[in-house]
Amino acid sequence: MNVQRYVNIGFVVVGVVAWAVMARFFGTVLEWIDLDAPLIGADFMRSDLLGLVSGVAVGVALKLHAPLNEWGIEVGNELKKVSWPTWEETKLSTVVVVVVSIIVAVILAVFDTVWAAVSTFIYGLG
Repeated sequence: MNVQRYVNIGFVVVGVVAWAVMARFFGTVLEWIDLDAPLIGADFMRSDLLGLVSGVAVGVALKLHAPLNEWGIEVGNELKKVSWPTWEETKLSTVVVVVVSIIVAVILAVFDTVWAAVSTFIYGLG
């Protein structure tokens, strides 16, 4: 498993997210100053082009940032060492969490009921 490939995919995903966010940002700004206009058909506006350029710039900047690239590879190598639970362990853990949550909810409901009764008794005396 090539860790660098996954790091690069991560950079591409961040670039696509940056494209979406920046296109929306530029769309708002260009509409505000009345400069947004279609470039290709009715669906591709100037703001989309600016967002695309920004997204590509972000992806390239992340790829060229050596410390970040190295950190991503280190994280990927550490994730290779993780022992993930089996499906049976996951199902059993889920059942345990649900049962413990129900037990805690019942205990809190009892405490709440008792405290409400005590409070009503104390305030009823005054």
